[in-house]
Amino acid sequence: MTERHVATEIDGPVAVVVLDRPERRNAYTPLMGAQLGAALADLDADPAIRAIVVTGRDAWFSVGADLDIDWRERGAHGVETLADPGAAPWNLATPVIGAINGDAIGVALTWAMQWDIRVVAEDARLAFSFNRIGIIPDRNSTWLLPRLIGFAPAMDLLMTGRTITGAEGHRLGLATRLTTADAVLAEALAAARDIADHCAPASVTATKRLMYEFLEQNDRLHAYNYERRTLNWIRTLGETVRGIAAFKAREKPRWGTSKSVEIPAELR
Repeated sequence: MTERHVATEIDGPVAVVVLDRPERRNAYTPLMGAQLGAALADLDADPAIRAIVVTGRDAWFSVGADLDIDWRERGAHGVETLADPGAAPWNLATPVIGAINGDAIGVALTWAMQWDIRVVAEDARLAFSFNRIGIIPDRNSTWLLPRLIGFAPAMDLLMTGRTITGAEGHRLGLATRLTTADAVLAEALAAARDIADHCAPASVTATKRLMYEFLEQNDRLHAYNYERRTLNWIRTLGETVRGIAAFKAREKPRWGTSKSVEIPAELR
């Protein structure tokens, strides 16, 4: 039987993926990377799952790469290559929420930065520590982080590899929600259930698609009109009628679309 470094738990429309090596403070391994990627892809393919939460077992999120592995071995890096762009977290239809319940170091932090929403413990230690062990930041962080928090703070954190608290990370914009360590998972689950219970699957998918695409779009007028065309298309799916009716009746919406819907290419 293959050793498991990741566990998956499902509660209705919400799935929790747990980094599960507590004896090693959930230190990252190539196997963990492969299993996490597979878990996210499998859950994204499940039409019943509306949101995914990723957290760490016990008191840690993950202390980063397991330094007892010989990372000079070429085979250790195979999982790091984005061979299937469709499986990248930003290309999944399902919202992914990071519940950073404890220390997130190195690859654990760059991993979490790829997800859509992050909840962080105020006393968690966060560090892009790569340069301190003789490597460079990974997982697209040199491209993504300046776009998320600005060039100057990104340069500071990536160049120095210094450790900050979750509270400072929240202030800088690394995380969107801040709470105590014992409340992180509950806060992340509440956000996941809020999406699952109240937001239309098609509009959530379309919103995520546009948000990530527009990170690379400098033509504001094009973005405006593409967004408008997508909005008009969403309205044809019937979700707007359902949403308004549920709002007026103060009832839980009964949506008619799935998260797997794709924005028609002709709208671009």
